Amino acid sequence: MKFFQETTDWANNIANHVYLLTDDKSKMVAYVQAGTNSVFTFKNPIRIETRGRTFKPVANSFDYVIPGEVAATVPQWIVKGSTGSNYIVRKTGNTYTCTCTGFGFRGSCKHVTTIQAK
Repeated sequence: MKFFQETTDWANNIANHVYLLTDDKSKMVAYVQAGTNSVFTFKNPIRIETRGRTFKPVANSFDYVIPGEVAATVPQWIVKGSTGSNYIVRKTGNTYTCTCTGFGFRGSCKHVTTIQAK
């Protein structure tokens, strides 16, 4: 997955966003709205139509950890959940994230709380 800046020249001056796309550019995992640095992540990748649109790869300057890729500088912990599943808690800057579904729904979970307490 990579971040791509849309460079399409729209007739009615529509702003182009930055998209996190799968390698084949068929699905969008996340996007950054034009004029912001906030990454909005979808629960599940969604299809994106790229015909007639142009894109250029851009650096990940959003301090965003791409799923499946972990920067060596991002602290992470493996936490065993109550059902025996292992979850990864990561700290990026002052922000903690967790791979559990609860964190995806609420933006917080007991796994992050456990790590923060240490």
